[in-house]
Amino acid sequence: MRGTDLANVSGGAKLYPSDHGSMSPWNVRNTFLAWGVDFKKRTTVHAPAGNVDVTPTILSLLGIADGDGLDGRVLREAVEGGPDEEQVAVDTRVHIVETGAYRAALQVSTTDGRRYVDKSWRVG
Repeated sequence: MRGTDLANVSGGAKLYPSDHGSMSPWNVRNTFLAWGVDFKKRTTVHAPAGNVDVTPTILSLLGIADGDGLDGRVLREAVEGGPDEEQVAVDTRVHIVETGAYRAALQVSTTDGRRYVDKSWRVG
């Protein structure tokens, strides 16, 4: 099924279904839902977001703060009257590390000065 993650948990060649603890995009980038009068209706936003963004977004909607000094960001692209997703700049980069014969890649997206881990995988 779409989103199934396979993991090598035994060190052998057989891959087993996995549902927790990997760095696949299905485990790292989960569904994030927002509902209420202040949010856009029937809209899907693909810009990076995370749990850390909930507090700054709510504080901004309440007029208490604008996210300054917090780790997360205000999800303006999800708020009614906010920019369209295409107007949100996202910089995506892949970083590769290696030790001995092992090589791994980590994909990170940056939006509004905040970094989000997209996925990671073993390289060849």
